[in-house]
Amino acid sequence: MHGEGFRRLLGRPDLSLVQTVIREALQNCVDAALGDQPTEVLLRLRALAPAERSALRELAFATLPRSRNSRRDLGRALEKPDLRIFEICDFNAVGLAGPTRADVPGNGEEPHNFVNFLRNVGASRDTHQGGGTYGYGKTSLYALSSCATILTDSLTTNEGRPVRRVMGCHLGEAFDAVDSSGARRRFTGRHWWGGLVMDGNLEPATGDEASSLADAIGLPVRRAGRSGTTVAILDPLFESEALDDITDELIETVLWNFWPRMTRSTPTHRRLSIRLEVDGDEVPIPAPEDFPPLDLFSRALDLHRRGEQRQPILSRRPAKLLGHLVISKGMAAQRIGPAMRTDSVMHPPSSRIALMRPVELVVKYLPGDPFADPRYEWAGVFICSDEDEVEAAFADAEPPAHDDWIPSNLPPGHPRTFVNVALRRLKESAAQVAQSGRMPVSGSESSPSLAPTAALMGRLLAGTSGRGPGRSSPTRRTPPASKKGVGISRPIFVGLEAGEDGHRVARFEAELRNDGSYPGLRVVVEPHLVADGGRADPDDLPEEYQVALEELSLRSAGLATAKQVLQVGPHAGTIAIAVRVPAAAAAGIKARLEWDDGE
Repeated sequence: MHGEGFRRLLGRPDLSLVQTVIREALQNCVDAALGDQPTEVLLRLRALAPAERSALRELAFATLPRSRNSRRDLGRALEKPDLRIFEICDFNAVGLAGPTRADVPGNGEEPHNFVNFLRNVGASRDTHQGGGTYGYGKTSLYALSSCATILTDSLTTNEGRPVRRVMGCHLGEAFDAVDSSGARRRFTGRHWWGGLVMDGNLEPATGDEASSLADAIGLPVRRAGRSGTTVAILDPLFESEALDDITDELIETVLWNFWPRMTRSTPTHRRLSIRLEVDGDEVPIPAPEDFPPLDLFSRALDLHRRGEQRQPILSRRPAKLLGHLVISKGMAAQRIGPAMRTDSVMHPPSSRIALMRPVELVVKYLPGDPFADPRYEWAGVFICSDEDEVEAAFADAEPPAHDDWIPSNLPPGHPRTFVNVALRRLKESAAQVAQSGRMPVSGSESSPSLAPTAALMGRLLAGTSGRGPGRSSPTRRTPPASKKGVGISRPIFVGLEAGEDGHRVARFEAELRNDGSYPGLRVVVEPHLVADGGRADPDDLPEEYQVALEELSLRSAGLATAKQVLQVGPHAGTIAIAVRVPAAAAAGIKARLEWDDGE
């Protein structure tokens, strides 16, 4: 296949190029997982030091292609004084194992990862319920490079023996040239750099030669027991040249597409441990549970894994379980970090269903109707059935970029019916979530109990008022309005932390004004659970959903108590309130002033 034809195989996915690269590369990392330990992934963007740049030019790419355009593009990149590479590295993974030639049979025990990644085009997936067909999406790796060139370094096995392999690849245009025998021939424009030529076939650099080359270029160190692959993309083309913008895009792309493999409830053998490094600085990637709206998606996935609140999606003709849907609802929490960008996909309110196969990788997000009240949002998770016939139908419906389910990709028959029916049922569900009605919050006999839904409807507030939604009640026994020098502000949520025994503690602050005219002045606080538009009656909640005050203090005056009443007398300042909050719930605080009778 000609190089330009290979590059067109990806088609025109709806995703950006960076999103496509991250999805393709990390799906390959997932499929290459080894053993029962988490797969470690390092994403690293760096500028090559002068010595590393020289090694890349003189050792790895000493000979440039004869094709004029390929020679020009690769030469320009290698001569850049600020040449960058973007490395995608996995550890505790299989690596580019197996034979190095596509016409050599394997031993039946090792995957043909090397030839599938570096030689073949569009090989069928060889991982049960894996991320997708192995081969087409890898063209995105070349597309991200200004010179359509990558360098691979893999510590892997061949015929059961460990081996180190380094090889470079370039996708160019087809061209005519004279070969070594003097005959004029047509060349595909696909180029490889490696070690020895054996039987007319270029082999990768191996052993000490491969290790020395990788070290000279500064690729991640790979010692025994750290098997896996590094794919280095030369001179990557990001939409922005600003490192902060690139960093934000990488963090958001990783979280938006791979949060199901990063949650706390993900089984160890399925977990992705992802690190990001930019110009030598490690950039933390938040846990999905701490990154709205992924906390709602994570909660829905956790419920799905536990078999709770699952709605079956069924086909009637033929009768078949197609999968299960779980919807999680909550308050629209303040976005943080990259999700605050104007072009972020995570802007509130959330109203989408994440579509997955049993491998638990996001294929796409199906949009639905948002709640009329923007203070609330919802997130759903649908995972198709792991029954072979159904799972294969959804896998085959994916395009090369694995970013959609397209029923027309399938021939007429049951598989197409499965995908069509599931998408229709899911679209109906996505349109109905917001019209499903609001849950009452009163404790009256005419209202259903909040007990089974408190955790579902609660949501921790970040950077918003601590009153919770709805109107605030008038303050009781407040000093007369004529006393302008006495009052307390509404409590504001300032942060969340873990308590000594691992429970969650929400902290609020309120400003107390006090001119000393009421010597017996007291601050009274009432913590409460916030659910679906207002305060939840504590009589309506089981013990595990009760909100409890841990500390009420005025530190400037050395005053503190674990009770809901703090005697402040003539003092003023910042009132600190610490509240114990149940998991996956939001707390609100009502504060008022009281004073002694007769004063």
